[in-house]
Amino acid sequence: MINRLIANLTRLRYLGLFISVLLTGYCVWLLAHHGLQMGLDFTGGSLLEFRIDTLRSAQDLNALLTPPLKGAIELHSAGAPGEWLIKLPEHALAWSPQELGVMLGEQLGLPVELLRTTQVGPQVGAELLEQGMLALLAASLAISAYLAFRFEWRQALGVLASVAHDALVALGLIAMLGIEFDLNVIAGLMAVIGYSLNDSIVISDRLRDILCSRQPPSIHECTDRAVVATFSRTLITSGTTLFTVGALLLLGGEALHGFAFTLFAGVLTGTLSSITIATPVQELLGLSPAAYQKEMVLPEGA
Repeated sequence: MINRLIANLTRLRYLGLFISVLLTGYCVWLLAHHGLQMGLDFTGGSLLEFRIDTLRSAQDLNALLTPPLKGAIELHSAGAPGEWLIKLPEHALAWSPQELGVMLGEQLGLPVELLRTTQVGPQVGAELLEQGMLALLAASLAISAYLAFRFEWRQALGVLASVAHDALVALGLIAMLGIEFDLNVIAGLMAVIGYSLNDSIVISDRLRDILCSRQPPSIHECTDRAVVATFSRTLITSGTTLFTVGALLLLGGEALHGFAFTLFAGVLTGTLSSITIATPVQELLGLSPAAYQKEMVLPEGA
């Protein structure tokens, strides 16, 4: 059974590479044509938090709104029972938060209490975006330096291609679904990069051990053996992580939706890309057992 799987694995890995390249190209197209819907953290504006004691959903409450509020505001669950959010761009509302609360109470027929108001200026939003991008850049540079030190350059490039694929696919799905790109999504992207890196390194470490053996087989068979040897560990780790993140995605509320979705999509694609991106790329770049074979130094006079 295992020998049969190993015999067919190379073909499946390269088929997965072809599909992953198509998916990456589609996500790049989504980012270029649709772009990211920047959240309040980066664009600036107001975040109003209200207490409305009701068991109705956000969709039901928004359906009760009438002009002039209908179309001007939208209620979102804050995650905690009875707490609701309204996100507004800079200078987008003609009423004060207190006046808005009174109008909401009249239209919903429920008591409405203003809990807090948070203002984010455009300059602060631009600084947050810059700092978030710098954090991603610093993480990427640190990963590149670590891989250059730990692995042969072709293996390192394969792992980097896998990490870049996971980040691009997650961003493409965010653009397609119109999820707000905010600090929570950046935190999710950094977690995805770390998870994808860890999964690819496990396979690469095992492959390096096989390549360093005395009589290693061909590079394709070495890679297939490494994938099979680490498959159970990958399946268990990814399965338990997806179960936890899936629960957060379903039950975490609106405030954590972007973070949970980014992490869920990244873990799912990262599990596959460590096999379908990292391993074929390093083979296409010419990795062979000779890259890790140490030269035998014969004693003098032998």
